[in-house]
Amino acid sequence: MDVVLFDRALMGSSLAIHILFVVLGLTLPLVIFFSEIAYVRTKNKQYIVLARRLATAFILFFAIGTASGTIVALELLFLWPEFMALVSQVAILPLVAESFVFFIEAIFLSIYIYFRPKLRHPYSGAATILIVAIAGLLTAAFITSINAFMNTPVGFNIPAYLQSGTITGVNPLAVFSSPSTRLEIIHVIFTSYLAGSLMLLAYFAYSTMRSRDPVARSYYRKAVTITFWIAAVAVPFVVLTGSLSITQLYLQQPEKYAAIEMNLVSQSHAPEVIGGIYTGNTLKDYVLIPNMQSILLFGSANGTVPGLNQYPKSTWPPLFIHLLFDTVVFIGFALGFFLLLVVLLMVFRKAPLQNKLVLWLLVLCGFAAVIALESGWIMDEVGRQPWIIYNVMPVVSAANLSPGILPAGIAILSFYVIVCPLSLLLLKHYFNKRPLSAELRSGK
Repeated sequence: MDVVLFDRALMGSSLAIHILFVVLGLTLPLVIFFSEIAYVRTKNKQYIVLARRLATAFILFFAIGTASGTIVALELLFLWPEFMALVSQVAILPLVAESFVFFIEAIFLSIYIYFRPKLRHPYSGAATILIVAIAGLLTAAFITSINAFMNTPVGFNIPAYLQSGTITGVNPLAVFSSPSTRLEIIHVIFTSYLAGSLMLLAYFAYSTMRSRDPVARSYYRKAVTITFWIAAVAVPFVVLTGSLSITQLYLQQPEKYAAIEMNLVSQSHAPEVIGGIYTGNTLKDYVLIPNMQSILLFGSANGTVPGLNQYPKSTWPPLFIHLLFDTVVFIGFALGFFLLLVVLLMVFRKAPLQNKLVLWLLVLCGFAAVIALESGWIMDEVGRQPWIIYNVMPVVSAANLSPGILPAGIAILSFYVIVCPLSLLLLKHYFNKRPLSAELRSGK
């Protein structure tokens, strides 16, 4: 295997798994927080049992996510040394800030786990886990700012670097305010909340249907309601920031925009291309919606969209990202429409979250959210090819080209293959020793 291709495959596989722990790590504290609030207001012990059991799951995911994040950091150093050499001089502050926030998250998680019963104020538990949730949110924001720097690099003299390879004119604070930072952070946070809540919602919906114990079923229904509303609130923000991100791509990364829209040529009255496979310099098996792309982008069919014919073929991203884009858009709108329908049924007091068909569809939503999350991430990262830092550093220039990296890479993949299934087995073993029915009846 080509070493650069191996580097990319290893990094991509690691991040694809790591991101699942990230979205659960962001969402679980939020669910625990609302469970704590509900317990204080209703005195229903099912809520505090939910908070404690989810806190146990969060500890495991937090630990594995930390180990996985450490491996990803090592991969950045070993697989992409030239990239990290530049980042260490120009854009290192978000990583430093993330380290401090991580310690805050770990400290307050420890306080919540070990001292929650001793905190006397009714809202102490909610306040403590809220700090954990905010720290997780800030961690995601700082890491995302590095990705935004890769998409829209700032903070140093880029023309001088391209000419001489020397880094000058460094402004280390600029990384926090690159042209894409704010929108990318907001989009990442809400897509994480949406995906994480739907993953949890799928589990709770399935458990509701499977449970034969009325008390346990009541417990799972409360969990379904909390996770459902987190997902429902996140949807409009995901749709809005997703739409704005497409406009931002048009302005800042036109090659990526042209690739995800499958614009082979620049044109006005541009149609929206749905589906399509590009083979032999020809696009096949697609559907066109006349004028739609120009209208969505400019508000008028007269707007001219960029085409790949404007750029050297060596800078074209892989065109399969167009199918990933279609997948993300289709799943996103399907999820949004379904969740809106469920909200409307709630308004008319139809109790949809107790309907078996709705619960099965919520289970499917969890799987669909994972597909959309992974597809969107691949679309963003692969769509920046051939650049690791857009228009500054090609991937091939950043990569570790030593064949000696292969054994270490195989060891890293082995870690994920072993640890991920093992973590789920450990969680199942722990909860088997602490049956839900016993906790619900004791309230402890």
